[in-house]
Amino acid sequence: MATRATEQIAPDPVAPPPRRGRSTRLPPGATVAVVGGGPAGAFFAIHLLRGAASRGRAIRVVIIERHHQPLAVAGESGPACWRGCNHCAGGISPRLNDVLRSLNVPIPESLVQRRIRAVTIQGHWKNITLDVPRGREMFSVYRGSRPAGRPDPQQTFDGFLLDAARQAGAEVLGGEMLRAERADDGRPRLICDTAGLQRTIAADFVVFACGVNGRLGSATGEPPELRAIRTLIPGFRPPATRRALIFELGIESGAPSLLDDEICFVEYGSGNLPIEMCSLVPKRDFLTAVIVGSAVDRAVGAAAIRAVVGRFLDLPHIRKLAPPDTRLRLACTCSPRMVVRSARNPYGDRVAAIGDMVTTRLYKDGILSAERTARALADTVLDLGVDAGAIRRGYGPAVHAFTRDNRFAAIVFLLHRIVFGSSVLSRVLYQAVLTERKGTPAPRRRLEQILWKIASGDDRYEQILREMMRPSAWWSILIGGALVTLRNFAAETFFGLRWKGFGRFTTGVAWERMETKRLAFSRWLAEFRLPSRSHFEFERMYTIRIRAPRARVFEELGRFGEPDRPYLHPRWVQIRRVEGAPNQPGCIIQYSVVIPHLSFRLALEHVVPAQLAVYRVQNGFARGGVLIFEIESADLDACDLSIYVAFNFRRGRRRRSRPIWWLLHHFFPAFVHDVIWNHSLCQLKDHVEARHHSDGIRLDAGPESPATNVHTRSSTGSTPRDLS
Repeated sequence: MATRATEQIAPDPVAPPPRRGRSTRLPPGATVAVVGGGPAGAFFAIHLLRGAASRGRAIRVVIIERHHQPLAVAGESGPACWRGCNHCAGGISPRLNDVLRSLNVPIPESLVQRRIRAVTIQGHWKNITLDVPRGREMFSVYRGSRPAGRPDPQQTFDGFLLDAARQAGAEVLGGEMLRAERADDGRPRLICDTAGLQRTIAADFVVFACGVNGRLGSATGEPPELRAIRTLIPGFRPPATRRALIFELGIESGAPSLLDDEICFVEYGSGNLPIEMCSLVPKRDFLTAVIVGSAVDRAVGAAAIRAVVGRFLDLPHIRKLAPPDTRLRLACTCSPRMVVRSARNPYGDRVAAIGDMVTTRLYKDGILSAERTARALADTVLDLGVDAGAIRRGYGPAVHAFTRDNRFAAIVFLLHRIVFGSSVLSRVLYQAVLTERKGTPAPRRRLEQILWKIASGDDRYEQILREMMRPSAWWSILIGGALVTLRNFAAETFFGLRWKGFGRFTTGVAWERMETKRLAFSRWLAEFRLPSRSHFEFERMYTIRIRAPRARVFEELGRFGEPDRPYLHPRWVQIRRVEGAPNQPGCIIQYSVVIPHLSFRLALEHVVPAQLAVYRVQNGFARGGVLIFEIESADLDACDLSIYVAFNFRRGRRRRSRPIWWLLHHFFPAFVHDVIWNHSLCQLKDHVEARHHSDGIRLDAGPESPATNVHTRSSTGSTPRDLS
């Protein structure tokens, strides 16, 4: 058998052993070895080297990373390539982005796959879309060179971060650690294989940052990293994990990106696909999906994994994520482990573990968790020492803080799943959020802030749970959610409005958007010499996003008064075109209500093709009022349809009728307009999108999966991208 060359990497001369009862300090010129160059290892090197420099101390850091591919091999300019996959969705949270900027290592534009505008939580009733706060940034990136077929496999987040550690002064070795041992003086030694050259690294301190998926899919038994940790820390117990399913869907060339600039969290599956949560992260030419739940826990083998993917894509609320004729390719799948409980005894004399080899925030922001543990350990090593007692005093509290906070996280996610997995509870919460959004400025919306923190990981789970349990939050849910839901359900029943065969979408306009749209409609009223907004006693506004060109939406609005229209059919009301041509000035629409005094007639007076239709109420109940349809482009293949309704109440001419009209003026159920138009706009959206697109998402067979067809004609769920 061929022998390998051996190179010794020894530390500089060290100080004598410490006296009994004193901490072991790193000597000048000490060598610190880091096993694993992912985010945890890179962050530790950056914090340690910068911290040592600020204290006037010299420290040598050597990082061993098997995914590292030097430039001479990669054949690329810029930072070295990161080979393979890191089993991660690649979401960069606002908190993590803040940390990167504070470290002066902002993410370069070339690494950014998508700038995330909003996060959508998909519930059983409707989706709740939460905008990324102003002044904060959220991205999607690729951490490794997978999936295959990417035009930019060298643009990887982990490679960028490792290069930042190298620029801070770390030495990076591309290779694998074979085993670890203790020298006679108690210092750890690592035996590594780097491109056929066996090296022994004698270190003053060793950090294991290799993660729990360092040898994912290996058939060789226990990974060498875990054996090495147990050799140096006999009492180490790795963190508890559970399996996740991650797969990449490639999008055909020229097709619009799925979800565009939104990350979607899916909170429920189906009876034959029980899932606890799923995140969908858009990339330039791919969509990354991460699924956790008992369906994944039970799936054993490649065939079972592919079956879970197929059933997931066939869920009604997932079918409508893409234009139905989009061709999707299953680029790759993996089933990594996710940490759910912290490790035991993750440190000893001159050795410690960081990152998800120790702990992480439950289901959220593993990269930020890696930075937090790396920073805590680096500060401990520099300020307290490298013996087990010093590490326990300095680093131990940071690990315990994660353990404690994850107990609260388990409660938060349990409540989250219960609510969003129930059609009734999710409707109540959705209505409470919408009520708050329509009447309260963004900084004061408590429910929205709670949901944002859960979705983005923007606060400690203990604090999130405290905010969830506040009486003010429950009061908002009761008054703005439960009572409004009961009222709306009664109105739907009265008018015969059934939610069946089409999706449910947001049409309510937020407080900030309402002010902007009011100004826009005021300009239209002034231009067409209609009464100003201040003249009207009643005013309502609705907006919905439709994934179709403006001309097609405008064409469908022309059927407003036709008997065969697929929307706006409330019981007790007949709406018919009685004169003129659709979408042409002079078109007359008659509203015949079961109570004759509430009937009226609309006349189409002004038209801007594919943009605007202005109706004036000619006579009857709302005489002098206006109904305006406005269509605005949202992106290349979507538009926003807004509706503005405003009128004055009639005044009784006779003594007997005046009290009746006075009561109607003050107690008119304005929410009836909201219920009817919300239902009708959702029907309109579903019909227009179905006409605009063909009959199914086509999933091409990849190297690991059979071909599958996913049809999308109807859905009882809602579409994340289409929430305003």
